[in-house]
Amino acid sequence: MRKRREEEQREREEGQRKREEEERRKEAEARQQQEEARRKREEEERQREEERRQREEEQRKREEEQRQREEEETRRRKEEARQRRVEEARRRLEEEQRKRKEEQLRKEEEERQREEEEARQRQEEARRRREEQRRIKEEEQRKREEEQRRREEEARQRQVEAQRRREEERRRREEKRRRQEEEQRQREEEARQRQEEAQRRREEEQRQREEKRRRQEEEQRRVDQQLRAADAQVTLQRVILAGSIVTFSSGLSIENTITGFESCKVHVKNLPYDTHEQEIAAFFSQQGLDVSELHVVSVKATPGRHRKKEADIVTNATVAQSLAVRLEGIEFRDERLEFEVGVFNAPGAMGALTPRNENTLTISCRAPSVRYIVEYPDIPFCRTKAAELNGRICAGRRVKVEMNQLPPGRVMHNFRSNTIKISNLPDVVPEATVTAFAQSHLIRRLKPFSFDTLLATRSLHKHINRMEGVEIESFDVTSRGDNEAGILSIRVLFDTWDNAKKVHDALLNRRFDYICNSVFWLRIAPQALYTIRIPSGQYRAQETLWKELQGNIKDSKACNLIIHESNNGNHRIQVSGTVKAALGALKVRVERLAAGEKINGWHDHLTYPQAHLVQKITGAGAFLRSDYWKRTLKLFGEPKAVEKAKVIVMEELKRLASLEVTVKLERSSVGYFARTGLAAMREVFGEDNVTLNIRSAAITVRGGEEVRLHLNNHITESRKSVDVNITSGSHTCPVCYDEVSTPFQLVCEHVYCTGCIRHLLTSAAQTEIFPLVCMGNESTCGTPISIPVIQKFLPPTAFDHLLETVFTTHIDKHPLEFKYCKTPDCTQIYRRSEAVSVLRCPSCFSEICSSCGEDSHGRMSCEYARIHNNPAEQERKSEIWLLQQRDIKQCPTCSRLLQKAEGCNHMTCPCGAHICWRCMGTFDSDNIYDHMSTVHGGLYADEPEGRGVVRLPAEQDDQLEQERVALYHAEIMEQRRQEEAARVAQMQRDQIKREQDKIAAQHAEAIERRRREEEQERQREERAAQWRRQQAEWR
Repeated sequence: MRKRREEEQREREEGQRKREEEERRKEAEARQQQEEARRKREEEERQREEERRQREEEQRKREEEQRQREEEETRRRKEEARQRRVEEARRRLEEEQRKRKEEQLRKEEEERQREEEEARQRQEEARRRREEQRRIKEEEQRKREEEQRRREEEARQRQVEAQRRREEERRRREEKRRRQEEEQRQREEEARQRQEEAQRRREEEQRQREEKRRRQEEEQRRVDQQLRAADAQVTLQRVILAGSIVTFSSGLSIENTITGFESCKVHVKNLPYDTHEQEIAAFFSQQGLDVSELHVVSVKATPGRHRKKEADIVTNATVAQSLAVRLEGIEFRDERLEFEVGVFNAPGAMGALTPRNENTLTISCRAPSVRYIVEYPDIPFCRTKAAELNGRICAGRRVKVEMNQLPPGRVMHNFRSNTIKISNLPDVVPEATVTAFAQSHLIRRLKPFSFDTLLATRSLHKHINRMEGVEIESFDVTSRGDNEAGILSIRVLFDTWDNAKKVHDALLNRRFDYICNSVFWLRIAPQALYTIRIPSGQYRAQETLWKELQGNIKDSKACNLIIHESNNGNHRIQVSGTVKAALGALKVRVERLAAGEKINGWHDHLTYPQAHLVQKITGAGAFLRSDYWKRTLKLFGEPKAVEKAKVIVMEELKRLASLEVTVKLERSSVGYFARTGLAAMREVFGEDNVTLNIRSAAITVRGGEEVRLHLNNHITESRKSVDVNITSGSHTCPVCYDEVSTPFQLVCEHVYCTGCIRHLLTSAAQTEIFPLVCMGNESTCGTPISIPVIQKFLPPTAFDHLLETVFTTHIDKHPLEFKYCKTPDCTQIYRRSEAVSVLRCPSCFSEICSSCGEDSHGRMSCEYARIHNNPAEQERKSEIWLLQQRDIKQCPTCSRLLQKAEGCNHMTCPCGAHICWRCMGTFDSDNIYDHMSTVHGGLYADEPEGRGVVRLPAEQDDQLEQERVALYHAEIMEQRRQEEAARVAQMQRDQIKREQDKIAAQHAEAIERRRREEEQERQREERAAQWRRQQAEWR
């Protein structure tokens, strides 16, 4: 029974299986029929395509035949040239052999002549020795005879000498007496002369000292004038108003301005550890960037053990984008640099390296290249050549040259260690170029890294287009490898950052055959997440304000504020969102709240405030933050707490300013302060605030930061080798018009009282008269005051405040060039332009029209946008047009519409006004006719004669209103229709141009491919011929 049930179960399963197989067979037949139909369609399409290809093939064959005939002629000429070169090489070899034989014969002849000359010289030397011996014997005989004559002469002279001595002794006694008398007179005369000479020497030494001091003073004056002239050329770059890079020259004239809208930050990575700021500026200057357009914000070491540095450079956005693309992958001191371009965040703003278009993916790879092995006589010479050639330009590429070494674990019997390897050469570089560059004929080409760049870019474009849901807005090939670095670079702009990230992940670490099975280098900007960190004390003082700001956020998806507490107690404030307008407004408010309120004043003792001061400020509910490097003080907290704390800080600054500070002077500086420095400082700050102790060489001052600044300036001045004094009474101060006391000289050689020039510079921020120029020659000199002179008299905080005042005054005086961002609390400025373009604020992300300064309005003109957003203006424009068309005017009294049908120019409105139709003036009924006759020359004055004035009825007013609205809408629709028609026509033209470009590119690609094959074949033939010549030379 159980077996029968199992048998029935198997039969049912077998039947079920057969039915399923039958269904599958039917489905397969249906699929085969569909596949057959599809294959038929494809076959028909293939046949049509084959016919078209055959026609193109015939055309190509005709072109190929013509090209082959030309190439045959070219090869024939090349073969003839090659034969000539071979024959020339053979002749040169024979000529060299002939020269070597002649040189051997010449050497043998010279050796024979030299031997004959040596034999002749030996004979001549023997003859000279014999003659010398004979001469010596004759000389000895002559000396003996001469000695005999000398002894006889001496005997005679002794007799004469005895007689002479007796006479001389008598004469000496007489002479001694006369000499003693003469010596007495001489001693008396010499004593008198010594006294006169001593007097003359003292006078001469005094004159020389005065002359030396005068020359030193002249030299010091010349050096001082050169320094003042050099100071006049000094320029200064500062970040002002939340990100504007401003370049100031003498007199604080503004030479150049890069607004926050125009500025762009270039983040440079992989810099060598010993790189300094001046070297970075020089590197960018060598790449064609104007130094005035460049500002190095920071240079800092990267964390980790690689010991590298990275730098932030701010420059013009357009220049930065082109430089980043052109320099991507360039080597700097054997390091390949990396560049990231983003929006510049001003100091104190929320940091985020957000590019100007964050939906961009940069795709790069190594361009087609080839490597060469070059052989030299020995290894030391190879090392010398590698160091000499490394980093130089060859065939338009910056090559890398290194010693040729075997890979670890490999053995090659024909390997030569006296060779170098040259990399990153173009794959089509002629061998003659490499030979000339390496200065060696022993070169060998390695397997090239070669591919078709045009085909590679097209393949990449197709690969990205095949990705589902990805939309490309632009695909730009920024470099085809024709730069020094040899990098193929492509910038792809997507509609969203997510799509850019999707393509980035799909291409990452994948190898592609159309770039020789290598990988792409990818760079994509991170999504915007703006972060700022604040100390825990600041957060506690502002906690209520931060929570209030968080509570005011309505839509957390549009914009959101997140506050995290770090392990060290500090707080990290993050702003993110998807709606740019809301995100930007929140970011500006967060930055303003985190910036706090700046205190006008500074003292070094407040770098680390004392506990009692911190306790007072904390008790007031505020937080004090001091920055020693910027010499600034800031308070944080609620408004009332900040006001209380400000009073406490100002009292502390006054107390610290009243304290005495004693500075020990160098002994050589005491004389300067006794003569000049002490009087100058007392004139400016008062007698009681500056005292000098000459015995202990110490000066004591009382006051704030400005007193210490002046003291440091005078100490620097006292270290000069010569103290140049300017005579006070010989100059008149251009400020007080009195004789100069404690003089101070400018580059134009006008002299001021020190107190007057200080007052002139410290009050400049209140007068707002810029640039700061010399007031000499009755205020007609106009020479700008140099920046170092201004810094001598203004402390850093006052100087920074003056720079901000100068720039804001400059903006106010150039309203047609600069405008402030329209978002509340946003301090960014932008540059106006007549052409309409969309500007994006880097702080609040609002989009502004550069022409009218309103919200961006796309392709619509500024005038149409203004009318479109202003109903009242639409009404006014319509009324003006309607009045011009219908000879209708408004009553100047009640604004009622009037139409003149006939009659004179005297119009009477229902409101009672008497109106002159020509000038629309109102008059009394008695005076209007005199006015029309006198002013307009008659009652009618070119108007048609008639007799009535008609006021438009209400029905006609309604009809005019309807016509006005209809005309306005018709005008708008016509404008939109014209714009749409222009857009469609442009799209059609672009499509036709793309198709033409595609056909031309395919044709050019085929020609280029044939050219490359021919070039490779020619190079192979040339290498073979060269190898044969080298083998022949070696043999």
